[in-house]
Parts: sequence; structure tokens; C-alpha cells
Amino acid sequence: MKTFILLCAVPGSGKSSWAEQYRLTHKNVYVVSSDGLRKELTGEYQNFTREVDVWRIFLERCNSYKDLADDVTVIADSTNCSNIHRQLYGEKVVGYDKKILLEIKKPLEVALEQNQHRNPNRIVPPDVIKRMYANYEEPTKEVLALYDEHIVISNFDITKVSEEFHYKP
Repeated sequence: MKTFILLCAVPGSGKSSWAEQYRLTHKNVYVVSSDGLRKELTGEYQNFTREVDVWRIFLERCNSYKDLADDVTVIADSTNCSNIHRQLYGEKVVGYDKKILLEIKKPLEVALEQNQHRNPNRIVPPDVIKRMYANYEEPTKEVLALYDEHIVISNFDITKVSEEFHYKP
């Protein structure tokens, strides 16, 4: 089965840690990470000078990695806090047997605290996280109709996954 998982959460919620834990405990899992692509293209996680390339490659990899195995899971690791992005991937990522919209919900205080314990090169300014948290959209019926399953996780413990494993090719 070819499965696509779109992660949705504010920075610091544990998206990358969840994706890495899943990758380490399942076969044929590929993580497409917007932060990882920024690092790959610019040498820095927080360098936003090549965003057009980041998002073009992000979508290309979401669509191409499904062909790497008959039984494969591709995880799209970016914030996806708005329905317009969820809809875009729901419509433009094609050829999967199953599409899952997975939200990681944490209180703002927890996301801010977890953000401070990241690799220093990956720390997101707190005002950015607060703004994203305030503007986070709940999935609409139209968006949910594009996915086969909607999962909400609120109790994921990011301390179980070591930072050193993030973004391994």
C-alpha cells in the first residue's frame, strides 16, 4: 500500500520528531521536510531565500517517493496550518492508495518550550510560533474530504526521539 501522511502543526509541536520515530519503526518510510530542503539548498534550516525551489521540490518528492517501493509511506513534514495548504497537497499529491491528514496538537506553552530545546539552528522565533498558533485553522469538511483518514495526536512525547536522527537521507 502506498500511504501519504500530511503533518499539520505549529513549529515546536513535534512534527519532525513524530516523523522520525515513525520512520525508525516502519519499513519504506520517506520524510519530505521543508526544513530539510532549506538546509539542502541553502546550508541553513532558517534560510528562506529559495522558497520557490523548496516548495517545488517538496511537491515533486511527495509525488515521486511513492514509486520507490510497492509498500511505502511518504510523510510531508511542514506546518500546513492553513486549509489552503492542506487542500493543495490533497489535490496535487496523486497516486497513493491512502492519504492521511495528521494533526499534532500541543498547547502553545508546550510548543514554545519544545522549540527552545531544538538544535539552535532550528529554533523558530517565539513571535512566529505565537502568530501561527493564533491563525491555525481547523480542517474544513472540504479539506477532510480529500483525505481517507484524519488523525489528531495530542500526547506525543518528542523526548523519545534523538535530534541526531533528524533529516538523515
